[in-house]
Amino acid sequence: HEPGVGDGGERHRAHLHPVSWVFPAQVLATALILGVVPGNALKLALMLVVWAAGFRRLSGREWLTVLGVNALFFGMNFGALQKGFFRFEQPDLAGMPVYELFMWGFYTLNAARFIEGPVPRERRGLALALAVAFSIPFSTIANDGWLLAATGSVLVVALFFFHDKGDLAFTGYLVGMGALIEYVGVWTGQWSYPANPVGGVPLWFITMWGGVGLFTRRLLVPLMVKP
Repeated sequence: HEPGVGDGGERHRAHLHPVSWVFPAQVLATALILGVVPGNALKLALMLVVWAAGFRRLSGREWLTVLGVNALFFGMNFGALQKGFFRFEQPDLAGMPVYELFMWGFYTLNAARFIEGPVPRERRGLALALAVAFSIPFSTIANDGWLLAATGSVLVVALFFFHDKGDLAFTGYLVGMGALIEYVGVWTGQWSYPANPVGGVPLWFITMWGGVGLFTRRLLVPLMVKP
């Protein structure tokens, strides 16, 4: 058994395990629940069952990281909702459905559990600076085209510095996950974006989810795994 995320190893899942399919299946099941199950509380209850079945045990470091991610995205979502970047159709708290308070912790932990590779610990200050620069346009730019250009530019710079196989895997995996979640969410009436973008989802979702993937690997995975 190779040491992995949650058991203090320096590498997380250095080889794909037979249960690896569980983590993409978690995402598919979460999207299905999001789109077809009525009621926000029931959605959350079923999502928690799916997540618990797949993740099983979380380490203390994973719990702290997931809680921190959920708190961070609660604040970011609240700010974006106040500025009219998007809206949830059936909110429960602070303009959000109750399940949204837990979603981003799930996304990041799912990627960390699924994608193999060494834990990056170098140039974390640079990664943090780029993550901050990447987040700024989401609170300052309202135009979809300019937001795509600004976040895409920062993401390209970040990928110039961080582009090993793990970085690209996290970036691509989160873009794919984001496409599934965003289109299911919009097409089933869970949330909507202004200006009626083609397909209902603005193209900056690609850079947003891709950036989350890259910075998950560079900043969050090292927090989940004990040196």
